[in-house]
Amino acid sequence: MPDTPMNLRLARQIHGLSPQAMPPELFAQAHESLTDTLLVAAVGRQQAGNQALRGAVSASSGSARVWFEPHRQMGLQEATFINSLHASSVGFDGYFGKVQAARVCLPAAWASAEHAGRSGLDLLHAYIVGCEVTIGLARCRRGKESGWSETTVYGAVGAAVSTGVLLGLSPVQLAHAIGLAMAQAAGTRQAILEPASSHGLQPAFAARNGAFAAQLAALGATAPSQALEGPFGLSALYHRGNDRDLFDGLFTDWAQLGSSLKRYPVAAFAQAAIEALLHLQPQRFKESEVVQIVAYVSPGIFRYVGAEFSPGDQPQNIGQRNLRYQLAVTFLRGSFSLADLAPSAVVDTEVAAMVRKVHLRVDPTNTGDYAPVTLSLLLADGSEQRYTQQAPPGSPALPLTLRQKQEKAQQCAEFGAIDLNGLQRKLASLPEQANLQGFW
Repeated sequence: MPDTPMNLRLARQIHGLSPQAMPPELFAQAHESLTDTLLVAAVGRQQAGNQALRGAVSASSGSARVWFEPHRQMGLQEATFINSLHASSVGFDGYFGKVQAARVCLPAAWASAEHAGRSGLDLLHAYIVGCEVTIGLARCRRGKESGWSETTVYGAVGAAVSTGVLLGLSPVQLAHAIGLAMAQAAGTRQAILEPASSHGLQPAFAARNGAFAAQLAALGATAPSQALEGPFGLSALYHRGNDRDLFDGLFTDWAQLGSSLKRYPVAAFAQAAIEALLHLQPQRFKESEVVQIVAYVSPGIFRYVGAEFSPGDQPQNIGQRNLRYQLAVTFLRGSFSLADLAPSAVVDTEVAAMVRKVHLRVDPTNTGDYAPVTLSLLLADGSEQRYTQQAPPGSPALPLTLRQKQEKAQQCAEFGAIDLNGLQRKLASLPEQANLQGFW
């Protein structure tokens, strides 16, 4: 008897889940990541570039909304795209490994819940399941990185799952939705190596495509039964692995409980280096007393955030993904915040002078994705200050403190121009809300 196709097996497992069977700590983690993503999206909504890009989204009718815009209603796909764009472009949202599932799955889940008139608890359930599928698919990949973005390739599947659950698809329909999302899989890491706005657009494409796949499946569209494991399936063409590993601990171990929150509005690759420099208390030294700032990093960190600093015509994108700039700012300002991503801040002449003192050295024996990172301050008197950061702040090994979470929330609320206390009150009652139509 042939094996059950992976998509159908996955869909059947999803169909058998219920919110009541999920552990309380999972809902607590989902509430935290959901809140974090909404706050980051509030900042992205204020960016002039995103406001311009929204002009490309065709007007549509529907019951889904752009977050923080109560009077702006539109279709499920359009709201999903815009909200994902807002959440993705700032680079401040959480992650698991190299996957940022929330920026893809939450916009799809939220718009779908509004579209289908589902409850807050239904939303949380679908969001959790979509994130777990996204993370699970990424975790079972093996071998050398191919350059595809895990967030967008697998996030589209997670978005399809979240939408499919909220639309009430049958297991067969959900299997087709998963396959249709895989048929649209795309998105590469080149937008990290060459900072560009497409880095924020790719998750928005994935979220929209996943939601659309579920809508198509609801109307009878079909996909190959072996869209994942077939000879021309997702695994064979994108990133090989043992597909059966996906089911080891799926929906029991809950991988997303090991997710990370970012302390700083920069790439995950830069978090540990900034934290290491702050540990050395750079405010103790004048710029003239420092000869060099040297960061000893892994090949992966250097590859993604180690380029020479040149603001060019995209200063904000460079500011988010250039470790040399970020360390120079951290030394001069004593931290790194959203204010340091403003174009005027990135081209500041004082910072440019300090950047020339920042040097990166690759440690070929360091195989870590995000840590460890060793920071060295070489001083004019010949002495050296050195510290090694073993884990990124906000990771399971070094969780953010309550104060650090509050500081991040307040910073996002300020730059996002929203009422933080009001949002937190609404989110506290989200699981009890019968529907989301009055949320915003």
